[in-house]
Amino acid sequence: MTVQELRRKYLEFFESKEHMIHASGSLVPVDVTGRLDESLLFNGAGMVQFKPYFRGAATPPNPRLVTSQKCLRTGDIEEVGDDSHLTFFEMLGNFSFGDYFKKDAIAMSWEFLTDKKWLGLDPKRLSFTVFEEDDEAFTEWSKHLESAGLDATNRVFRLSEKTNYWPAGAFSSGPPGPCGPNSEMFYWTSDTPPPSGEYSREDYLRDEAEGKWLEIWNDVFIQYEWQGELNDPSRPDRGYRKTGMPNLPFQSVDTGMGIERTVTVLNGFKDVYSISIFQDIFRELESLKPGLKYGSDEAVTRAMRVIADHLRGAVFCIGDGILPSNTGRGYVLRRLIRRAIVKGARTLGFESHFMAKVAERVIALFGDHYVELVDRKATILATLENEEAQFRRTLEQGFTILEKELNQWKQGQRGKNEPLGGATAFALYDTYGFPLEVTIEASDEAGVAVDTEGFRTEMQAAQDRSRAASGMDTVYGGVGTIQIVVMQDDGKPTPTEFLGYTMNQASVTCVGALPVIDECGRPAPGQAVIALDRTPFYAESGGQTSDTGELSSDDLTLRVVDVTKQDGVFIHLVEGDALTSLAGKEGEEAQKATLDLLFQHQFVAKVDAHRRLEITRNHTATHLLHAALRERLGEHVTQAGSFVGQDQLRFDFTHGAAMTSEELADVERRVNEEAIRALGMVTYEDVPLEEARAMGAMALFGEKYADRVRVVQVGEMSPDEPSFSRELCGGIHVHNTGEIGLIKIVHEASAASGVRRISAITGEGAYRWLCDQEKMLHSASALLKAQPRELVSAIEKNIEALKEEKRKREKMAQQGGAGDVSEVVIGPVVLKIESLEDADAAHTKLVADRLVDNAPNAVALVSNIADGKVTFACKVGADAMSAGAKAGDLVREVAKITGGGGGGRPEFATAGGRDASKVPDALKAAEGVVRQMVGA
Repeated sequence: MTVQELRRKYLEFFESKEHMIHASGSLVPVDVTGRLDESLLFNGAGMVQFKPYFRGAATPPNPRLVTSQKCLRTGDIEEVGDDSHLTFFEMLGNFSFGDYFKKDAIAMSWEFLTDKKWLGLDPKRLSFTVFEEDDEAFTEWSKHLESAGLDATNRVFRLSEKTNYWPAGAFSSGPPGPCGPNSEMFYWTSDTPPPSGEYSREDYLRDEAEGKWLEIWNDVFIQYEWQGELNDPSRPDRGYRKTGMPNLPFQSVDTGMGIERTVTVLNGFKDVYSISIFQDIFRELESLKPGLKYGSDEAVTRAMRVIADHLRGAVFCIGDGILPSNTGRGYVLRRLIRRAIVKGARTLGFESHFMAKVAERVIALFGDHYVELVDRKATILATLENEEAQFRRTLEQGFTILEKELNQWKQGQRGKNEPLGGATAFALYDTYGFPLEVTIEASDEAGVAVDTEGFRTEMQAAQDRSRAASGMDTVYGGVGTIQIVVMQDDGKPTPTEFLGYTMNQASVTCVGALPVIDECGRPAPGQAVIALDRTPFYAESGGQTSDTGELSSDDLTLRVVDVTKQDGVFIHLVEGDALTSLAGKEGEEAQKATLDLLFQHQFVAKVDAHRRLEITRNHTATHLLHAALRERLGEHVTQAGSFVGQDQLRFDFTHGAAMTSEELADVERRVNEEAIRALGMVTYEDVPLEEARAMGAMALFGEKYADRVRVVQVGEMSPDEPSFSRELCGGIHVHNTGEIGLIKIVHEASAASGVRRISAITGEGAYRWLCDQEKMLHSASALLKAQPRELVSAIEKNIEALKEEKRKREKMAQQGGAGDVSEVVIGPVVLKIESLEDADAAHTKLVADRLVDNAPNAVALVSNIADGKVTFACKVGADAMSAGAKAGDLVREVAKITGGGGGGRPEFATAGGRDASKVPDALKAAEGVVRQMVGA
């Protein structure tokens, strides 16, 4: 069986069970409402996009859904290449939101696994685990096993909440929120026959640990709301105390089946890379170099596995709009791409670019199902080609230096058994930035050993010498704030040399380092703050956000995610996998470990140049905006604050009234005129403050300045034409205003009393905004069947038509709808039923609402038949709900009679049906359902 076949069978099976096939969510974890899940870097499960449905915050298009979800998990990236680890994988899943639950979920799982029409697995090779207190799941699996003539006692095993509860361990310790037991399905993979006869839980656990039983599917039954309180509010890490675990308003099912693992198991393969999709990629790699063969030796095999996995993940990332960068998702993508390139260039010996060529095969393998890969093929291939070209230049420089060293052995200048000395290896590392691992690998190919112990000795000695000579007196951190002070002999801080006005990249040295301390007083995982002797990174100040970028050396790569400045010292907040080694350390031990890792380490500091360009465009635009506002509104306008980021600028200014549309248009026109002129930027460094003021330089309202300042001027000043703008400013700007591109004002509002705020975008952001506006204009024109110039008139006509329709509906609702209302008193409640025809969903709901108005003991059930389709709406008053009536349960039962289904909240729910002729029978049955609910 192939990946494509399993995916197709799974989707077809659940579609036959009234599930709607839903598209995969993006690898960027955005849910169905468009909200980004900030807690996740990538989408790693099928349920991520459906979280609003599980919470009841949004209504699914169908209460039963099925998907094949793209997933990316990079926690074990170093393990990729063994028999089982993958970064990218597909997760099949079927979901129920308030519809079926354990009994039906287990029945469908059993049918798909064992029915010969679908997977047709031998039931003797299946086993199941359930939560130890989940009697219902145990019973349901037992029934199916017994129907196959098998003894459930040696195939269904009760396990603890550590393995069979979601979230793991939540039954006892939380955290607060939805939770429930899960059931896992396993397949016997051993060459020996599956167990028969007496087979205990301990026997199962032993065989599972040995890999004889492999999990292929997991059903999660979300049914409880775990409630609890923090054991110690000041120490969240000490967990929760359970206070209750009531049932959720509705029960849900969330399942997951990893395609690659399941196909591996079903085919009897010993490793995941034996499945056809990977074999196809391996054949593509083999075609690029004569004699290259997967499986020929261990190094080649592992390299080809890494390339196949990483390239597959990279293709899907770029297809979902993620681009290589030095932060966040882009950083992970770049790491995948570069690891693949190293394996291809060094281990497989690909001398020319190969990533884009192999990516074409990946797109061909998956494009039929994931059409976005085909749509974005050009972007995917161009991105990979550009990344490989840039990275190969770095690799080539390093290997040129190392090969020169190794030529001494090839030419007989060094003894055959003489190793490459530790001092030489360290010199390559320290001076040229070449990784020790690559030095070892390249030396081994030349038949030369490397003195790694000598390398480590040299490394330690260099760190000790640098630390002793640094003059650093104290480096300390505190809860909630980070301080890092590098002291001179006179006790004053040593200021960081800032290079960023003229440089985006520089060689730097770490002169101070601290772990980042969280609110519990412990190091935050994967983070540190460091000071450098000099830096090209701009520190956030004057409203301009800081630069981001990368610090790299041969053995360390750190992402610079924020930069601040204290007493002239630039403090860089960095993140990186290498910093995870600090986890578990506290106090002085954590500080020492951070210093040992980073202090006096030499890096290449590289600013994210594209991000900086976008920020500088916005910064220079604020200067133009300030001048244009004073020109249009008057010289009372002064800057009262600003924010200059990558995506937008905000400019606060003193002005007593909202700007008119004409004033905004004039200001926008004026700033764009100056941008189009491509005026040069003139900078005056180290100017006395009073002299700067005499020059007419504008200052930030309320800002304190040093005695000597920096002045930034837009345009050359001449007797015939004074400069357009001149301000005190320590920020970074474009070289000339033409680099800004378009400037577009998108919002103007009050920021405070007597202060207005303008938000604007520039350059690429402004172009994208205009494209979006044009797209919306044409979409609206198409919907209204009008030319863009006629759009306003068409909208006015539609608004008037809608108002007239609303008046008609309200009149109908006042009259009770379109038919007679029947009322039946059932104990403490009254059931009101009304039938409609050709009404829409909004009107059907309006009628149900009207029937319950001023009748808190009422249960309103409204049917509607339109275009041969049946819909039901149910509204339950507060008293009726207290008596036990539930709207979701009622519509679900009546809809079944018409061949449909649905559900919702206890107070309001909707459902649909297929057979309109059964509506009278369904409405008659409602009385019995309500009677049972209220116990009458």
